[in-house]
Amino acid sequence: MPSIALLLVSLAMLCFVPAHAAEEGQFDLFEIAVEGNSVLSAAQIEKTVYPFLGENKNIADVEAARSALEKAYQGSGYLTVFVDIPEQKVQDGVVRLRVTEGQVERLRVTGSRYYSLGAIREKTPELAEGKVPYFPDVQKQLAAVNRGGDRRVTPVLRPGLAPGKVEVDLKVDDSLPVHGNMELNNRYSADTSHTRLLANLRYDNLWQKEHSLSIGVQTAPENTQDTSVFLANYVWPLDSGDYMAVYGLTSNSDVAAVGGVNVLGEGKIAGLRYIMPLRAREGFFHTLTLGVDYKKFNDTVTLLGADSVDTPISYAPFTLGYEANLHAAQSTTQFTATLNFSLRGLADEEVECLPGVYLNEFACKRYRAEANYAFLRLEVKHTRQLKNGWSLFGHLLGQAASGPLISNEQFSAGGVDTVRGYTESIAAGDNGLVAGIELRTPSLSKETLDELILYAFAEGASLSVLEALPGQIDRYDLLSAGLGLRFKAWGGVSGYLDLAYPFEDVSQMKAGDVRANFRLGYEW
Repeated sequence: MPSIALLLVSLAMLCFVPAHAAEEGQFDLFEIAVEGNSVLSAAQIEKTVYPFLGENKNIADVEAARSALEKAYQGSGYLTVFVDIPEQKVQDGVVRLRVTEGQVERLRVTGSRYYSLGAIREKTPELAEGKVPYFPDVQKQLAAVNRGGDRRVTPVLRPGLAPGKVEVDLKVDDSLPVHGNMELNNRYSADTSHTRLLANLRYDNLWQKEHSLSIGVQTAPENTQDTSVFLANYVWPLDSGDYMAVYGLTSNSDVAAVGGVNVLGEGKIAGLRYIMPLRAREGFFHTLTLGVDYKKFNDTVTLLGADSVDTPISYAPFTLGYEANLHAAQSTTQFTATLNFSLRGLADEEVECLPGVYLNEFACKRYRAEANYAFLRLEVKHTRQLKNGWSLFGHLLGQAASGPLISNEQFSAGGVDTVRGYTESIAAGDNGLVAGIELRTPSLSKETLDELILYAFAEGASLSVLEALPGQIDRYDLLSAGLGLRFKAWGGVSGYLDLAYPFEDVSQMKAGDVRANFRLGYEW
């Protein structure tokens, strides 16, 4: 941490000049009495000075003991502690060493415009007045304070007015914690208009407690009846370092087609998440997430050539998630595992599925679907740096289900995040696997652009439908390859454009029908 070097320089004047021993020449050294210690244990001190005890010692041995003890303090994380040899007479083989612990005399927080000074003080208790700073904890607390991108706190340490004391200034450089983004893309599903417009707005310091509230909307500007989604999300930190989050979503779609089945209707989702960052190591960060949702969908399913059937459903699934990120010198790896499950007692209401026919909501929505379902979804993303700025990206995504799932929980493929040669979610199944690889050039940007990368990709997916009905497709295979570019410019503008060639017929998409995907967005 840069402030550590500054600390050692600014506190150098606190180090007392060792006094000469009362007697020149040799003397017996049977005990070293340490005065002023409050942070190291007696056992630590004894272990440090013991090698310097014995007969026929001299001032050089005492100085070596002093230096070793000072290094023991600083090696233990107490960088403001110094040790000196006070003027004394050596009697009965006893030498005194004096410890100056460098307590914080005054703590000031300066420069903050949008964040509470008191809140910053509360988050750095290791620098409180009267404390002897333990710098491993100081580093952790400052890292937590600087976790967001809107605030940077830098410590400055200098000698205090009283001898052996230090003053600490926490200099704050912050910006307004408001962020947003807008985006136009063509991530459309079959039989819908081709463009989607998204907007999000987020404020990250509600109540001066770093609570975050975000709201978002998505629509189809060419035909707003195709889709409309509203989302709100609220996140707040806990004293333990963990986070809680609640969110709500409402969506409405007049068209969402998969094969010969059109799903029309609206849905509402509310969820709660408990997010636990786990102990990190150098280059390795991981998080555990526990959650529960309440989902309610009012769908109308029309089998082509038949009457419409209302299939409303409400249930409360649980989520257990784990995410790990590994950063190495030439690569980065992200692993995600999510277990989603529901219990029968929380979703087993019977409804009139057909006139005079009463079934469980799940069985009504899909043949042999059950309320006590479970599925495991795994994902791995890996980026490897090659020579001359080139890089290779690989992606694996898969799902395994306990049995037939309702459409809202099925694994879907097709689109920008899976297989780019097809429209969004063109295929859905209970079990599935997606694999992709992408070769990227170094940035080709000039003065106008911040980044310009070209890439070539190949992607494929295979999905299976469990216990498919007669005449129902029980397997989907998707495969495509293509070229593209992505860019960043003017600080907040970004986008991509790629062309993908599909090799397999899937639903309305035919092999050889080249598909273009684009995105243009701005964020601040």
